[in-house]
Amino acid sequence: MDPGIIVGAIGAAAGLLSTLYTARQARRAAQDQEAAAERAALRQAEQGAYQRASAFDVNTQLRMQAEIARQAEQIRVLQRQVARLTRQLTQVGLVPEIEEEGESV
Repeated sequence: MDPGIIVGAIGAAAGLLSTLYTARQARRAAQDQEAAAERAALRQAEQGAYQRASAFDVNTQLRMQAEIARQAEQIRVLQRQVARLTRQLTQVGLVPEIEEEGESV
């Protein structure tokens, strides 16, 4: 065989292998890029969900604190009314029957 043909065939085989390797690496890089984009999109969606849940939690806590404050004020008003009514009863000579907490009628 002619050495030129052998060198040409080896060169062609090397070129073909190089082309196949380059195509395979390009496909792998594209797949890696797609996977990275999917992971980034997933992280972004998870971050959005976390932020919405966090905002909901903060709002819920604020509403609960406002409700607790409202009920505490209502309790103070009722305690003042009970004290006033108890004073009125004792002023007219009646002795109110006071039950301990936890006792029920």
